[in-house]
Amino acid sequence: MAKKDKHLPTPQEILEFIKTSSKKVGKRELARAFNLKGQNRIWLKSLLRDMADKGLIQRGHKRNVHSRSKLPPVLLVNVSSELSEDGEILLTPVEPREEVPPIFLSDKDASRVKAGDRLLVRLKLHSDGYYTALFLKKVSVKSATFVGAVVKSRGQLYLQPCDRRRQEDLSPLEPQTTAKEGDLILAELTRDLRTKQAKVLKVLGSVDDPRTISLISIYEEGIPHEFPQEVIDEAESVRSFNLEGREDLRSIPFVTIDGEDARDFDDAVWAHHDPDEGWHLIVAIADVSFYVKPGSALDREAYLRGNSVYFPDRVVPMLPETLSNDLCSLRPKEDKACFAVHLWLDTKGRLKRTQFVRGVMQSIERLTYGQVQKAIDGNLDEQTAPLVDSVIKPLYGAYALLKEAREYRGTLDLELPEKQVIIDDEGHIQDIHARPRLDSHRLIEEFMILANVAAAQQLEALKAPCIYRIHDVPDPAKIFIFRELVEGLGFSFPKSQAITPKAFLHLLKAAHGTPHQALISQLTLRTQAQALYHPENIGHFGLSLKKYSHFTSPIRRYADLVVHRSLTTALKLGDDGLSKDTDLSAIGEQVSFTERRAAAAERAAIERYVALYLKDKVGETFEGRINGVTSFGLFVTLEHSGADGLIPIAYLTDDFYHYEERKHRLIGRRKKRIYTLGDLITVVLKDVDTLTNSITLAPLESMSSKGHKKL
Repeated sequence: MAKKDKHLPTPQEILEFIKTSSKKVGKRELARAFNLKGQNRIWLKSLLRDMADKGLIQRGHKRNVHSRSKLPPVLLVNVSSELSEDGEILLTPVEPREEVPPIFLSDKDASRVKAGDRLLVRLKLHSDGYYTALFLKKVSVKSATFVGAVVKSRGQLYLQPCDRRRQEDLSPLEPQTTAKEGDLILAELTRDLRTKQAKVLKVLGSVDDPRTISLISIYEEGIPHEFPQEVIDEAESVRSFNLEGREDLRSIPFVTIDGEDARDFDDAVWAHHDPDEGWHLIVAIADVSFYVKPGSALDREAYLRGNSVYFPDRVVPMLPETLSNDLCSLRPKEDKACFAVHLWLDTKGRLKRTQFVRGVMQSIERLTYGQVQKAIDGNLDEQTAPLVDSVIKPLYGAYALLKEAREYRGTLDLELPEKQVIIDDEGHIQDIHARPRLDSHRLIEEFMILANVAAAQQLEALKAPCIYRIHDVPDPAKIFIFRELVEGLGFSFPKSQAITPKAFLHLLKAAHGTPHQALISQLTLRTQAQALYHPENIGHFGLSLKKYSHFTSPIRRYADLVVHRSLTTALKLGDDGLSKDTDLSAIGEQVSFTERRAAAAERAAIERYVALYLKDKVGETFEGRINGVTSFGLFVTLEHSGADGLIPIAYLTDDFYHYEERKHRLIGRRKKRIYTLGDLITVVLKDVDTLTNSITLAPLESMSSKGHKKL
């Protein structure tokens, strides 16, 4: 029996306890045996998960665990660079083991892996003493490289990682380095028996240079950003299209509508109303699948990247610019290969019928959201004046119908402001503010949603493979916390177990125009499940749609490219469609991962831009709103820039504050002052760490009470 002290058990001690226990062992029994409480229980849970991934233990019914017997049914393995005598792929356990029987990957999974991959597999033991492995998923291998700043202490240069979780992990640079203090570097940690050092792999620039901000996210998230020469060569040599087998759509007055800073135009729209027939819409999408063939170097690289990644100063595209900004960009007054969908609507905005075609089209104008909105509001320019009656007004007419249909089905509409970083030609930050949200944005969104729905419905009707865009119902535990929070703000939320999007919609409408509008939208977003790509359909909760896919952005999303290929095969529109052995589960898992990776990188980059923008504003006063309350302080969102900062509880100097967890508030013991979610607060910017994008704030009242000058 383990001793009941504060010692944290080793994996070997846990295994020994499991083996010697006369009863079934679970996390509760282990925590009790080793006297683990509070945060140590969380540590134990993480350790058990790691041990299970390594095959040291197996997790059974009701979370019971038991030690391994031979090889466990699920194992973490590496793909060997060597093949068996019969050409089969060999796997080796990640955790070293004695006398391991041969492990062969099943033939059907062979095309999904390459040497060096780390996999989670399910094993089957055969009577001849060998195992076959069924692929479950790829597991990312944590990189030994870091992005960080070169700092100097006592004459020695050190690497200080940008990752705030590793801020204390300073590593000396190798003596022969040419990097200097203030450089931003990519480094690799090297270790020997006694010391560790940081080997400089690349100098990315200066820590204070705004042009290096995106590079930090790119390298930290491991985003592929340099195309192999093979891919570039293939992109340069792709064939031009011809009109054979394509519907000629060049007489249709298509327009593209995008942001002013858009570089690629992958969708064009048109709408027409006939009093007898109703509404006829066409959404034309760049025919990327014509240029990117399955199994080609372009295809493999697009699969690896999964999607384009957008930063304020650059784009990391899924496809080389030869395709994304040229051949596949629907630039005005140029013949372009397209994959288009005709959409016919009834009087309530519902799809009556659809028709998918591969065609040739020509956009008559490249318009921006701002231009189109001004035109419909009566402010015309040279481009929009000739188009307002024949092109723009019909688009808004169709949008009005789609908007009614959206409101009827109860779609979640979160008005969360997107930060826009304004950068000049020298890379300096001019301003950061909320990007305006116009009806012209919503118009294009509704046209794209309709086309995406049509693609999913068409493939399902033909019983063809499809990667759906799925969004599950929120977790009940999250709903419980959400209800507590919104009720604390003075709003109500139903207690029914069957929560629908309309329940959130009613709450958002109740909060609209109140001081809590932005916070309610943020809390609603946090409560939602993660949207994913998957070949099995469960519907899309947020959009309140039973069938939904992504069809409209194959330049920047691999999932859309797969949907195009499946439509090509199912509708017999060419010989470059989806092959029968395509593993949609693996593709769905990959593109869901790359989407999360891109979102994390984009979010971190924006936060760093905000921190750098505020760096020379330390000491200034800002208006903000409390968006989080914890035992260690208050999280505040600043009104203009949208920057998020922390007021440490040590800066609340006018009283001793007690944290009331259930009411999500801090309350002063003597003066009974309350800080709670949604409160407007005036703060002083105390400190900005641009390396870790950390912003520290202090309440103006506390600053004044200590004799500081009011700003």
